[in-house]
Amino acid sequence: MHQGHYNHEESRPKKRSRLIIDIVPELRRRIKIAAAENDLTVQEYVGRILEQAVPPERNSTREQYGCLNRAAVDKLLQTREAIIRAHPGQVFEDSSELIHQAHEERSRELEQR
Repeated sequence: MHQGHYNHEESRPKKRSRLIIDIVPELRRRIKIAAAENDLTVQEYVGRILEQAVPPERNSTREQYGCLNRAAVDKLLQTREAIIRAHPGQVFEDSSELIHQAHEERSRELEQR
């Protein structure tokens, strides 16, 4: 019985995407034979080869910027506290409020034209 396409570190299926490549018929035949000899589908066989051949991502952009986890939040809060300590008595306005105000001012300017 095949275990399907599961990450060895997790128990849920990975999201899949399609990859289409052109290969010579002889290589396709050899892949099909090798997959059958290992009791795997061609997809499973090639997927395993690619998992072994392609190095894992290190500090990927997605890990750096795409996921907000507890460690990222803690680091953000520490950075915020460091900025506040470095500038005692200075009040920092909420940047979203500043952007909102600038947007309203720009809208009024455009309406007056």
